Amino acid sequence: MITALEIQKSNKNKVNLYIDGQYKCALTTESVVKARLKVGQELPEEQLKEILNGSESQIAFDKSLNYISKSMKTVSQVADYLKNKGFEQSVINQVLDKLKSYKYVDDDIYTSMYIENAKQSKGALRIKQELLLKGVDKQLIETKLSFLDQEDSLLSAQKAAQKFIKNKQSDEKFKLKLYRHLLSRGFDYETVNSVVGFIIENNNKE
Repeated sequence: MITALEIQKSNKNKVNLYIDGQYKCALTTESVVKARLKVGQELPEEQLKEILNGSESQIAFDKSLNYISKSMKTVSQVADYLKNKGFEQSVINQVLDKLKSYKYVDDDIYTSMYIENAKQSKGALRIKQELLLKGVDKQLIETKLSFLDQEDSLLSAQKAAQKFIKNKQSDEKFKLKLYRHLLSRGFDYETVNSVVGFIIENNNKE
């Protein structure tokens, strides 16, 4: 039997539940109202588990909203965040489904925006690697990257090269350093060869 329902002093959105005079657990105020809990009410264990699960889901959802409010996140990043907070997988799955239904997390949109921003200074290989680390599906990444224009990639590589060589002396190791830098930015060998060749040729003319 429920013997007390006490709103926490430190968090008005949480309620301490007491069963038979003993502290049982903390629930969200919303879950208590939704379940119409009141002192003197019999509360079977199965019903409590259901209410607790809903309460945990609400807490996890609120934490997720705070997490993604700072910047867009992938589904995998949100899942890892909640897992590190100690939430059960069943709760995480419920929250992810809810976030997806509201379009608060959408790997398709995230990937498109990430590529659009990253392509200004990075090559497809680097972008793919970064997205994989963020937990985005490999097939989705490759599909999105297939729309990258080769001319845009070449222009981005040229910009990256010009930024790298600024105020650097053109010595015998210059070509190798530039080559390694562009490869580290994720540009493919064909693009790198073209850009490095162009820059070396122009430097020789000066």
